[in-house]
Amino acid sequence: MGKPPSFTLMLLMVNVMLGSIGQILIKHGTSKLNTLHASQGFFVSLVNSFKAIFTPYVFLGFCVYAVSSVLWIKILSQTKLSFAYPTISLSYVVVVTLSAVLFHEKVPWIAGVGLLLICGGVSLIGLGYGALK
Repeated sequence: MGKPPSFTLMLLMVNVMLGSIGQILIKHGTSKLNTLHASQGFFVSLVNSFKAIFTPYVFLGFCVYAVSSVLWIKILSQTKLSFAYPTISLSYVVVVTLSAVLFHEKVPWIAGVGLLLICGGVSLIGLGYGALK
């Protein structure tokens, strides 16, 4: 397993997007709930968190994760873990970007620098594997 094929790279990007969309859906679903407060006590909070799983957006987010997990198995059968796993870190970039756009979350400039470093690191990993024959 040298250089990853283009199809595997495409699957990795789809997996990054699915994982990111799953996070966004879960966040959107939980932001609609008023029943998840730490002040309620551990047991009540745990029960309410379990109930939250079955709300539409949270449930859909977990379903997207399930698809992502199946796709991950396919990806790992086609490429090295040492290449695939760091590439998944691009989901951090996507989630932070979507959080800023969809939820109007403020992203400090230093976090933006960190995201650029993640992109740079993943690019270097890709270049390293691209050099393999």
